[in-house]
Amino acid sequence: MSRDYPVLVSKFEIRAREVGVDSVADQDEIVKERIKKPWVRGLMAFMLGCITAIILVEGLVLLFYGEQPKFPRHVVEAPWGLRYNAPASEYRHKSADGTWWFRINRQGMRDDRDFSYKKPDGVRRIISLGDSYTIGYEVDVDQTFSAVLERELRKAGHDVEVLNAGVSGFSNAEEALYLERELLKYDPDLVVLSFYVNDLTDNARTGLFRMKDGNLEEVAETYIPAGPVGNFLNSSWFFNLLSERSNAFAFIKERATYIVKAEMVRAHQQTLRDDQELETARDRVDDSPESSSQLPTQQGNPKRELADAILQRIYQQLHQRGIPFIIQSIPTRAEGGLVDSFVHGELDLEQPGLYFVSMDDHLTPYVGSEQLYWKHSHNHWTPFAHDQSGRALADLIVEEQLLEPEARDANTTDN
Repeated sequence: MSRDYPVLVSKFEIRAREVGVDSVADQDEIVKERIKKPWVRGLMAFMLGCITAIILVEGLVLLFYGEQPKFPRHVVEAPWGLRYNAPASEYRHKSADGTWWFRINRQGMRDDRDFSYKKPDGVRRIISLGDSYTIGYEVDVDQTFSAVLERELRKAGHDVEVLNAGVSGFSNAEEALYLERELLKYDPDLVVLSFYVNDLTDNARTGLFRMKDGNLEEVAETYIPAGPVGNFLNSSWFFNLLSERSNAFAFIKERATYIVKAEMVRAHQQTLRDDQELETARDRVDDSPESSSQLPTQQGNPKRELADAILQRIYQQLHQRGIPFIIQSIPTRAEGGLVDSFVHGELDLEQPGLYFVSMDDHLTPYVGSEQLYWKHSHNHWTPFAHDQSGRALADLIVEEQLLEPEARDANTTDN
């Protein structure tokens, strides 16, 4: 029994048959006629114009400004109210200095390994906190100082895991809450925080903490730059594709980000100044006519005081658990040398269980003989500087025996 099956044909063929067109030549004639229609010509001209404009702008940026640092962040909202690296993401960074690939594990850390909260038996864990220097902008994952630190400690006989929890653009304020809300679940035996001079401004920008009557006060639960819009853009494959591949887009994005950050800093700095003036006014209140007529000759730095208080909070959280705390200071480049970015303020670096490493001391001997910072992008550390940092941290940890079981007991605060 035969059955007639419908023949599948294109809409074009159906229309062609309706008008009595059978040959390929006749079909070509129909296509040509359609192209002659005004709206078709307009659409094609628009698309061609857009492509031409994109190519022209890309060429002009490359010609006048050179290869732009194309550093997509892939930093998104975290379940604990802050931001972190998009889990299980992979992307490329490129600048005039080189090309680097990023692989983020399922915990939002730069590592090919995944980590569970439960620590393997016999393994020591180190949490590495920081910003783009820590996550390792402009170096491969095995060149980051966190990776170097792990290798050096393993050579010294320690079975250790170093969890690179660096997040681009992070502040000490975010690092403190990231540690408290999430990273302590990984049961660290040691925490390293890498401080850079922009932390002073970034702490103010977040608005998470403020100083009130000389005490640190938490004033916000969450901080996501640009709110839902910023989170959407950083999560968008198209936005990140442009950030990764387009010189023109990277050029515009960098300048727009600078403007937004500057405005956020200006707004919060005003709050800091208001708080500082209020405290200064209170300090001037005195029954003595002599003291009331005198103005203080020197005022504290509100941003420095805020940073010190946040670092003290981190120290106290760790010291109560018997976890040693290392602050690594990343120096800034200056004409003729380096400058330590950690301006010593109220934070007591001699507290038990607190250790300080100034990389200015370790890198200055190589100024002029080794390239320490990349020159054509965001001036991050080169692999050589990362290597020196990892080795310096490892030497301190081994010398002070900070991964020995007794170290945790010795650092525990009496309750």
